[in-house]
Amino acid sequence: MATLGAKSRTRRTRNQTRAQIIEAAVDLVRERSYAELNVGEIMDRAGIGRTIFYRHFDDLGDLMLSAGREAIEEMFAAQAALTETGATDADSIRRAIELAVGVYSRHGPLLRGVSEAAASDDLVAPGQEALRARFDALVAGALREVEAHGGRRFADVGETARALNLLNTGYLLDAYGREPRVDPETAVQTLTEIWVAFIDR
Repeated sequence: MATLGAKSRTRRTRNQTRAQIIEAAVDLVRERSYAELNVGEIMDRAGIGRTIFYRHFDDLGDLMLSAGREAIEEMFAAQAALTETGATDADSIRRAIELAVGVYSRHGPLLRGVSEAAASDDLVAPGQEALRARFDALVAGALREVEAHGGRRFADVGETARALNLLNTGYLLDAYGREPRVDPETAVQTLTEIWVAFIDR
């Protein structure tokens, strides 16, 4: 029984340490770019010895992906909401975009850090590409629904989905990755107008 208690405390302590490291990284990425981060500074901010870092993460890229996982899953849920509506009316599109803007509003600097890590770290890039493919597949499904219900036809559904996702991602990273930030209502209205104009044309 004592051994089980000790293991539980060790697990809790390990989880707490990991959470402290992630929190420190999130704080720092609000202040600077991914390229400016280093393990020593993160661990100083966390108040933990530098060598502990490598018990939890392979490198900074692994840390950013771990830190961003919750935000990325929130984003996926936002995109899934768009797919479920079939993206056929302005109100449904707006609701889905409100979810995405909310995620970027809460996690913009962190998502920027993940994007920067993927651009400069060959080990992070494949994971980021796999996530992007998930989002592209969701939007492609929504566009096929538009076609199936007598809506407009797309030359290439997959490429159209990819282009729309890149538009969203680029705009939202720019709007929320750094200060000053765009007013959320303005961002929602801007993206809604673009999506509705594109789908209804």
